[in-house]
Amino acid sequence: MMTFDLFNTPTDDGTFALSINESPPLRFPTRGAALRYAVKLAMQRQQQGLEYAINVEGGDGKWRLFNGMRLCA
Repeated sequence: MMTFDLFNTPTDDGTFALSINESPPLRFPTRGAALRYAVKLAMQRQQQGLEYAINVEGGDGKWRLFNGMRLCA
């Protein structure tokens, strides 16, 4: 399973971090750009018949599973 973790607050340099499988995070200019990248990779995983989870940190510090989309093969 591929796991994406999208952090709520920007890093010190103002970018938004997206960690994939707990690896060093990729950095994006906006949180939306990071989420779009995670969704793109998740769609590729689904088309390969593989599983994924996109975890999004909320403003309250709690992590939630992102399910605001329906991926179609």
